[in-house]
Amino acid sequence: MQARHAVLVALVAAVTLASVASAGPEALKQRVAISSKNLDSGTFVLTPLQAGALKQDSGTASIVYRGPRDVMRQGQKVSIYNSTFTFKGKRGSFTIRERSEWVEVSNENAPGGDFRPAVAIGTWKFVRGTGEYAHVSGGGRSAHAGMGREWFARQEGFLTVP
Repeated sequence: MQARHAVLVALVAAVTLASVASAGPEALKQRVAISSKNLDSGTFVLTPLQAGALKQDSGTASIVYRGPRDVMRQGQKVSIYNSTFTFKGKRGSFTIRERSEWVEVSNENAPGGDFRPAVAIGTWKFVRGTGEYAHVSGGGRSAHAGMGREWFARQEGFLTVP
C-alpha cells in the first residue's frame, strides 16, 4: 500500500513540475510598442506596455522594402510591401520583418513629396537582435501613416525574452 502511495506522490510531483515548466516561458512575454518616424535615417522609441525584462530604448531606425505589389479590393488599390526594419538603440540592435498593406487617402501628392498621403496596417515578426535583444522572439501588428517624406509607424505586440 505504501508503495502505491509513493508512486502516486511521485506522479503528482512530476505532473506539477511539468505544468510549472510549461507555464514558465509564457510568463516572460512582454507587450511592447515600437514607434518610428521617417523612411530613411529615422528614429525609434521602444516602449514597454507592461512590466518585464525589456526597458525603454531609443535610437536610429532604417528600412529596406520590397514592393509594391498592387492588388484591387472592391475597387480600391492596395499596395503590399514586405519590409525589413533595423533598429539600433542604446541597449542593442534588432531587426523585424513586416508585411503591410497601404491605401492612399488623397488624390494629390503630399507637400514636398512624390508620394500621396496613405495609411497602412500590417503584421511583423522579430528576426534577430544583439545586446539585450539577443535571443528575443515574437511579433504583432502595425499601423502606418505616410505624408510624403514624413512617415510614422507603430508596431505593437508581444516579445518573449529567454
